Amino acid sequence: MYCIDYSANMLGQVGRNFEKARSRVPDMIKSSAMCLPLKDETLNCIFTFNAVHHFTLLDFLRETERILRDGGFLFIYTRLRSQNSRSVWGRFFPMFDSKETRLYEEHDLENAITNIPVLRLQKSQRFTFNRKSTLERLVGQAEKQYYSTFDLYSQSELELALDEFKDNLRDHFDDPSKIQWDDGNILLVLQKTQ
Repeated sequence: MYCIDYSANMLGQVGRNFEKARSRVPDMIKSSAMCLPLKDETLNCIFTFNAVHHFTLLDFLRETERILRDGGFLFIYTRLRSQNSRSVWGRFFPMFDSKETRLYEEHDLENAITNIPVLRLQKSQRFTFNRKSTLERLVGQAEKQYYSTFDLYSQSELELALDEFKDNLRDHFDDPSKIQWDDGNILLVLQKTQ
């Protein structure tokens, strides 16, 4: 099992999390998802979790085609642009939805997949999760830049947006310790065929 990320910091975090859950840590590889240091037809399965919007999609799919064995699977788990706009962040955090232009819609992903004839979309499934949090926890996530979208703000924009976010949540929810919303994600299952 490999864990691949372009960020050494993220690999370190994954390594620590795996160590807590398992005695065996996967092999860590610092690499771009568009140019993987693996031989052709090496893997049976590739899983990308909330990261595909950081890739050059066609380059990633071509690289996936190269390193997957025949019959191998690619699982893409992500949030769609429309799902992002309905999240607590998209609804209440100023400019979050408009700044996050990297996300795809399902048809964007499906269209890109058609450019790689040996990768076949086997299934797509949408998920909805009821989320609960507190104002304090959500503010902490924004301050720690929990989502990469926060990197798209200047420091002054982020500070102003954070103040408005707090006001928006207080205006919308009666109890700031009981904030609820629905999050959405999608899973696409692709298989490499001959």
